[in-house]
Amino acid sequence: MIVTKQWLNEWIDLHAIDTDRISLALNAIGLEVDGITHIRIPQSVVVGKVVSCEKHSNADKLNVCQVDVGTHVAQIVCGAKNVATGQLVGVALIGAELPGGIKIKKAKLRDIESSGMICSSTELGLPKINDGIMILDDSIGELVIGKELSEYPLINDDIIDIGLTPNRGDCQSVYGVARDLSVYFDLEVKVLSKKEEEDNQPGVGRVLNVNGSEALDGSYMYKVFDPKEITTPLLVDLRLGFAEVSIDCQLGKIVEYATYVTGVLLRAYDHACFSSGMDKAKIVINKDENDLDAIFADGKKVGICGISQAEECRANALNARIIIEANYTHPDVINVKSATKKLSSDKHLYRSSRGSEPQLSFGLNYFFKILSKYSSVMVYADAQQIIQDYEEKAINIHQSDLTAMIGQEIAKNQVIKILKKLGFGVNFAFEQDVMNIKIPQFRHDIVNMQDICEEIVRIVGIDNIASKPFVFAEKRKMNAAYQSFKKRQMFRHKAVAVGFFETLHFVFDDKQIAQKFALPLLPESLELANPITNDFNTLRASMIPNMLRAVNQNSKFGRKKIALFEVGSVFDAERHEHKKIAFIFSGENGLPEVSNHGKVSEINFFEFAKKIQSVIGSFTLVPFEGSSSLMSHYEAARVFINGVEAGYIARVNIQIEKEFDLARTYICELNFETLLFEQKVAKEYPKFPSTSRDISLMVPSSMQYATLEKFIQAIAPKELVKFSAIDVFSHESFGENISLTLKLQFQSTEKTLEDEDVNKSLELILVRIKEEFGISIR
Repeated sequence: MIVTKQWLNEWIDLHAIDTDRISLALNAIGLEVDGITHIRIPQSVVVGKVVSCEKHSNADKLNVCQVDVGTHVAQIVCGAKNVATGQLVGVALIGAELPGGIKIKKAKLRDIESSGMICSSTELGLPKINDGIMILDDSIGELVIGKELSEYPLINDDIIDIGLTPNRGDCQSVYGVARDLSVYFDLEVKVLSKKEEEDNQPGVGRVLNVNGSEALDGSYMYKVFDPKEITTPLLVDLRLGFAEVSIDCQLGKIVEYATYVTGVLLRAYDHACFSSGMDKAKIVINKDENDLDAIFADGKKVGICGISQAEECRANALNARIIIEANYTHPDVINVKSATKKLSSDKHLYRSSRGSEPQLSFGLNYFFKILSKYSSVMVYADAQQIIQDYEEKAINIHQSDLTAMIGQEIAKNQVIKILKKLGFGVNFAFEQDVMNIKIPQFRHDIVNMQDICEEIVRIVGIDNIASKPFVFAEKRKMNAAYQSFKKRQMFRHKAVAVGFFETLHFVFDDKQIAQKFALPLLPESLELANPITNDFNTLRASMIPNMLRAVNQNSKFGRKKIALFEVGSVFDAERHEHKKIAFIFSGENGLPEVSNHGKVSEINFFEFAKKIQSVIGSFTLVPFEGSSSLMSHYEAARVFINGVEAGYIARVNIQIEKEFDLARTYICELNFETLLFEQKVAKEYPKFPSTSRDISLMVPSSMQYATLEKFIQAIAPKELVKFSAIDVFSHESFGENISLTLKLQFQSTEKTLEDEDVNKSLELILVRIKEEFGISIR
């Protein structure tokens, strides 16, 4: 919502209050100011009168004008199409400096001297209002030839951009914003004077009849006028420009201006749309197929109230007779009934769905005040209307409840004064200490006592409410047990999302199985004294044996793909308990479908590792040292998370696969404590593009990738944000080396990296690698 100080000043007296104070006040009462723009006309730009205007002898599109600027008559060559004799215009004199750095100097245009410039609105830093020069009129003040335009306050204004929340439809107008400000500054809102209708003025009933069904939701008021000449004053054009409202039609400008100022939804209809020639028009308002109030002309729907208007019935300044409609429908009705209908709409829907001004006569009176002042029209007396009864909503609130919500006591008289100035009706029963508050129709957002409390606090000012310490008696529930539960829950959910099924087993195991797999065994002194069965005669040292039996059972049911996980406790040789998470995947890596022609490949090491990564996040693999009867020596690795060894990932030993009658099977068992579960920290996302380089290095085949990776991480410049191995290639000509291809990604948070920057960083990395390992580029 855009307003200006002078615009607000038409409704409340702000002469003694500067714009910064107004901005602070708006922010304090909940109307957040997004920005302020100061409009100031440059010096040496004066009011001038075009005394004569003749065509340039050497240019078809130029005019030679004699312009009275008060102290003298200046000759000015002007190319605007709309310049004419007798106009009052803004003239930039010699020496004036206009916005954009344009300096006005004496010049010759096609051999004719020009001493100044007749200005358009944009050349003076004002919004665009036409395609030519700006023609002045007395809407900005009394025009005195030779007077500086910088001395006219109405066009040297401060534009205030307010970011309204959707619930504050009552402030979608200049009047609404002024009404709120008047309470904060304790000012009176000016009353719109109503022009008395003349005795011989023909009545609207001669030319219009309005009928409506009893089921209507909205209220409607209609007036009619016959236009002779409609013109919009300069101030209206400029203010619509400030508000970023673009309309070409003269009538449409005044309609939109009145709506913007008062908040009342106004529409202009061509009288002929509802009648034959100049006969009496008949407007019928009924429910349409969507249960919305609609305007009908001879059975044809020409508008949906608060939503849209048929273009063929939209009035313009050339129509012989024009109907002006003011309407109001409660925003809840608009929102509920139009939400799912996908109706064609115009800008009225934005206002009506948030709440427009229900005082219809206010909007119509303001419209005709502006229209009659600057245009020649004949207005018909009275109005045709359909007004719905409004049942005032009332809220009872105890003074003690109000004090408890605010945190301190606000004097009763101050509360009553604030609410009354905001438009609320207030009755106070001093005996019961209760206020009966009646909600005004334009404040549909007020529904409970908390809303009333908010209204009082925003006017009193949150900074004027004394701070009190927060007292919270309940104990903090975010303890270690809760954190452990949330961590386990998170990784369980992730595992399920990847495609694993959760399995649960006893913490006991068969001692013979543990010996067979060379798992740590408890000494006799720590063994179970009374095992529940002979098969569960020891505490388990690993979850894998039980999971292998589970896979075996599933495979007997003909399942081709078996993916299981478990989170649980295991025990070391000293009977110390440790929390671990284990995964097992056996068989096909997916399901038969069209994309794989019904032929599903078996799971492999890297596909299994990818699934684990999807659950626990990034990790590093290091070759497995030593031997184990449980896993294959050729497909086994240790897992490191943030430099800490977490466990292992491997293929099950082929002999065990045969023993359990399993397809290719992979296992992973990790220390649950090493998995990362910490608060997410937001980091700045670089706004500059990244660039990457691929390099192939001749690396000894015996060298572990982790060694090279760790070194590059240690020496990497800050611009290197990511790197990874993307290819390994061997050839007999390489001898004991292999070709390792790395992709390095560079990015800066400060600038776009150029090739020179990237090459410099890359060269530094290569030099350090060669110094450390003797490795060079292939």
